[in-house]
Amino acid sequence: RIVCTNPAFTKLLGYESGELSGLRPSAFKSGRHDKSFYDAMWAQLHRTGHWRGEIWNKRKNGEIFPERMSLNAVKDAQEKITHYVCMFTDISQEKQREHELEQLAHYDSLTGLANRTWFMHELSTLLQAEQEAETPQPMAVILLNLDRFKDVNDSYGHAVGDEVSVARCGSSGID
Repeated sequence: RIVCTNPAFTKLLGYESGELSGLRPSAFKSGRHDKSFYDAMWAQLHRTGHWRGEIWNKRKNGEIFPERMSLNAVKDAQEKITHYVCMFTDISQEKQREHELEQLAHYDSLTGLANRTWFMHELSTLLQAEQEAETPQPMAVILLNLDRFKDVNDSYGHAVGDEVSVARCGSSGID
């Protein structure tokens, strides 16, 4: 059960200082981790006296957020565990930046479609899966090449090129 927290902890989780005393840490469970995750975490904590990793927890308002957590066992003179000390950092912004970088690295910002590198990776994965399937299914790959499209971007700018590509390949299909 929670014995003591600091003001940063209560602020981050949205509680008043007196609300947390006596609660179990499971009150913050997000539902994103299964029993085996917690079993492994506690097994390592009991075996080594510490656990460190990323975990998703829940604020008082129900918002689920990622943490980088360090959990340490406190022992008495007889080496019996008497308490646990937990320190964590909200890594929501870090996770958001990672997601944005992933998007930039693998997807076209205009169309949202996979770029060539990601496309080739996904295509290779699909082809490998089909080759290993008991009953392979026919596949087709369509390559759309807009001849001299670079000339549009170079002559009129990327904004015009973006408008042309959306108009030509927009939601109504390719015309």
